[in-house]
Amino acid sequence: MPNIRNKIKLVNYSLSLLLHSSPKLSFIFILLISLQGFLPTLSVMASIKLGNMIGHASHYELTIIAIIWACTFVVPGILAPVISTMQSVLNQKATFITQRKIMDAASRIDDLMLIESAEIHDNLEVLSREASHRPLNLLVNLVDIFRGSITLFSLALVLASVKWWLPLALLVPLVPVTFAVAYSQMDIFKAMLGKGMAARLIKYYLSVILDVKLAKEIRIFNLSEFFLKKHLESFNDLENELNKVRRKQLLRPQLWNIIYLISAVGVMFWFVDYISTGKISVGGLLGTIQSISFFGLSCQWMVYSFANVGVCFGFFSRLMDLENVSESQRNRGMIEFKGPLSQIEFVDVCFSYKEGHEVLSNINLTISSGDHLAIVGENGAGKSTFIKLLCGLYKPTSGRILCNGVDLNMLDIDSWRAQISAVFQDFGHYNVSIKDNVTFGTLGKSEISITFREACNDAQFEFSDSIQPDTLIGKEFSGTDLSGGQWQRLALARAIYADGSLVILDEPTSAMDPRVEADIFKKFSQIAAGKTSVMVTHRLGSVKHSTKIVVFKKGRIVEEGTPAFLESQSGEYSDLLNIQKRQFH
Repeated sequence: MPNIRNKIKLVNYSLSLLLHSSPKLSFIFILLISLQGFLPTLSVMASIKLGNMIGHASHYELTIIAIIWACTFVVPGILAPVISTMQSVLNQKATFITQRKIMDAASRIDDLMLIESAEIHDNLEVLSREASHRPLNLLVNLVDIFRGSITLFSLALVLASVKWWLPLALLVPLVPVTFAVAYSQMDIFKAMLGKGMAARLIKYYLSVILDVKLAKEIRIFNLSEFFLKKHLESFNDLENELNKVRRKQLLRPQLWNIIYLISAVGVMFWFVDYISTGKISVGGLLGTIQSISFFGLSCQWMVYSFANVGVCFGFFSRLMDLENVSESQRNRGMIEFKGPLSQIEFVDVCFSYKEGHEVLSNINLTISSGDHLAIVGENGAGKSTFIKLLCGLYKPTSGRILCNGVDLNMLDIDSWRAQISAVFQDFGHYNVSIKDNVTFGTLGKSEISITFREACNDAQFEFSDSIQPDTLIGKEFSGTDLSGGQWQRLALARAIYADGSLVILDEPTSAMDPRVEADIFKKFSQIAAGKTSVMVTHRLGSVKHSTKIVVFKKGRIVEEGTPAFLESQSGEYSDLLNIQKRQFH
């Protein structure tokens, strides 16, 4: 029973998504489909009437029935483009709503561990790949089923008037054929999902070869053969699995098709014998022949429509699951953060991406209002993971992060992130205008104390004749391309414009030349005055303005203190500093 309820819920969810996008249009569409489905039966009934009236009716009566019969052939041609156009409109709306649901659901998942998990990753891959055509497939197949059902039901009444068992003899053997084909289609879909990694790798290797930014290295190191080989290996992996399923798809329905053929041949033997007895009129003969023909074609067509609907519902089932996951994230924390920010405490915080492999171990750290904290250490020491925990992008495996004394997991995450301005090392390159890259509709805030121009000036982002606030950037849409340093200054301007009370910079100047870098840090010191800042950097010469330095090594805090104090201790910080000094001598 729970399984049946879940299937009913899924059907209701899918249909509401398709039809609620435009209720009035959907109602008219269903009416026209109903008329279209009834026309074959009307044609059969007109044929019967016309045949029976020959030699027994007036010219006028024959003309009326003949016109009605002719209309059953002409009207489908009139309805077809109207229904096709309406179907296109409904599909466009349904596709838009489906894509919005995917985007909304994905954006509401705050925990990056979920986003990065193989299951959710594959789920998002399937949904993004099929969002443009699955709503159309479902709509087309549901239309075929609805129209075919009307045709079959009405034709069954006509055939039953000849012999009550006739429609059953033609329909019942097709039921197992329908299930066999449906199961085969679902097997193909599940195989594709089970090989989600292979499908993603195929897409990735293709994107690598076509990526303009990677073109230099691919040609210098002659990497094309390597990625072509990887692409072939992943394709073969996917193809071998699918071929196993395809063999089942080919063979599974055949036994039932043979049974259906035997049943159909039996009906034909009966029909020939029935005709030879002279028990049927001319009209009845014409109508029965037409009915059997229409009935058989409709049955065969609906077999594959039913099979494809199962696959389409599989897509919407994944969308519904994604929305359920995002809904569970929505209620993660309900306490609104009350500013101003006074203190952040990491209490015995540990974090693991995989069980048994700790990235951070027993982190105990207090960040007070007005602190300018610099986090340094070797690559892989856990610095960026620490930042992501601070932003609420990951949840600690154990321990707590307290913000003004409240556990971060209990806070409404949006109210906490409203306090943050951040520039990550892998910041986003958004193909919109320069102004939109910085302001994004004022980032959801009603009042901004820093103007767009001020933020750009503070980040040392310069305008020119070819680079103006409304300039579209990014080659993907024929926009103006920016250098790495320009992109980074633009990301810094975005953080400055957000004007958060906690400023987080993760390697903010790695693509800038030393002179611009020095200017940025000097300006940043002015911008961060009166705020709390946390900066991750490898360039230890830039931390002299920090009030405290925290040194990470192998996921642990091994040192903390002022720059002068740590330099005098001959510890990890001093070693890193001396290594960098020797590089420039």
